[in-house]
Amino acid sequence: MTETNGPLARLRKAFRSLEDLPEVIPVAWRPGDATDPLPVETASVDDIAIAIVAANAELSAAIQRSSALEKLHRLAREAGAVGTDRALDAALKREGR
Repeated sequence: MTETNGPLARLRKAFRSLEDLPEVIPVAWRPGDATDPLPVETASVDDIAIAIVAANAELSAAIQRSSALEKLHRLAREAGAVGTDRALDAALKREGR
């Protein structure tokens, strides 16, 4: 847990846009135990850059999942499905499969 007056807490107070800054970041690329996260307070600029790449990969995967779910929902609704119908069955029926 971050100290109330520690560097990370002060930075979060100084910049509202940093309120969501995590306390730790993943550092699987570093030698040693890949499961041990790195505290942001001790992270280098390179560590932060690599954490950004990882966060963007997570974001991209979430967007792809959301898109696929939206498409399934749309296909089911276009097939005439209602709230309690099974979405997969309706989508397949719409496609004639």
